[in-house]
Amino acid sequence: MGRFSQEVIHNRTFDDRLGAFAPQVPESVPGEGLFNFIALDAGAEVTEDGDVRFGVNAPNAKEVKIVFGLRPKEPIVLEKGEDNIWHGIKKWDPNFVGPKAYTIFIDGAEFITSYCPVFFCYGKLVNYVEIPDPNADFVLMREDVPHGTVVMDYYYSDVLQCMERCLIYLPPNYEKGGEYPVLYLQHGYSENETGWVFNAKVNHIMDNMIADGEAVPFVIVMNNGMFHGECNVFADFQPMFEKSLIQCCIPFIESKYRVIKDKWHRGIAGFSMGSMQSALFGTNDIDTFAWVGLLSGYMRRVGRPDSDMSKDMEVNKHLKVMFDREYFEKENKLFFRAIGGNDGTRKVFELDDEILAENGLADCKNFVRFMPEGYEHDWSTMRVEFHEFAKYLFK
Repeated sequence: MGRFSQEVIHNRTFDDRLGAFAPQVPESVPGEGLFNFIALDAGAEVTEDGDVRFGVNAPNAKEVKIVFGLRPKEPIVLEKGEDNIWHGIKKWDPNFVGPKAYTIFIDGAEFITSYCPVFFCYGKLVNYVEIPDPNADFVLMREDVPHGTVVMDYYYSDVLQCMERCLIYLPPNYEKGGEYPVLYLQHGYSENETGWVFNAKVNHIMDNMIADGEAVPFVIVMNNGMFHGECNVFADFQPMFEKSLIQCCIPFIESKYRVIKDKWHRGIAGFSMGSMQSALFGTNDIDTFAWVGLLSGYMRRVGRPDSDMSKDMEVNKHLKVMFDREYFEKENKLFFRAIGGNDGTRKVFELDDEILAENGLADCKNFVRFMPEGYEHDWSTMRVEFHEFAKYLFK
């Protein structure tokens, strides 16, 4: 017996992805026609041991490699079999689980295959594979729980002078009436509004948590925060998105959906770049948001998360509202900070720890710090961190 059952590795959550809610069809022998389908031993198959068996159909290639986005210096070099398919195995690693983006390199050129799942990451569509995570069964789709709804909606932004799209999670039984708290949830750098649904499976996490009494029902609004304009450093283009969110998106949501229209029932959170946006907006606009979540992210305006170690408060003026501790504890309900134990930007997070300690804020009653061990800087970590964050929200 393997580590994982068929019910885990073939759970319908993993079929619920960008562009499909159906198992992926296998690649077939080319030129045989629609009615003479002959499957090839290609694609990415997850075994009950959690291993991933890769197969790439490139009969004329000289070299084929699989490169995971988080581990670019650890390629899996495939070997050509007698069937002319290139094969290789990624052994299960408890510190490398969840949805993992990868690229296929054939003779040095980058390829994407339509026969494996894709999501949006790194500013483009990429292939990924779901490596079973024994710590995240809360993400699995269950038949015994009511399921919420994900809505795609559009609004005009006077600030950006264009139409914008957002995805909205409505909790189970929303259609029966009542008003709900609302969380504005942001993605990371080079991603978009689809990430929290199709990469993190936040709707399935919420369905399970609500059914199990771990979270109160709330609405989630997911926007695209990638507005560069003329700026090259992502720390510098936040004001336009901040204005658009507050002046355009929030009024639109509050006019169309049944959400409670006060700061005490309104939160903001995000992953990586989205966490920095949440720190900026959650402190600059403390009259708008009472609940803040920094998921694998930082309090400060950083230009390069892997190297920026500045404590300059003139650059980070938004943090000064915290230094009036009595006021901050009264006006903010939750300031949640999380980072994976193996995150390459952990030193930036720990510098934030130092800033809080130096200013007598480490033991604020509304602060929560969470560090899941073994997790890196990707969507597998977001699932675990969001699951923890949601336990505190709007309570």
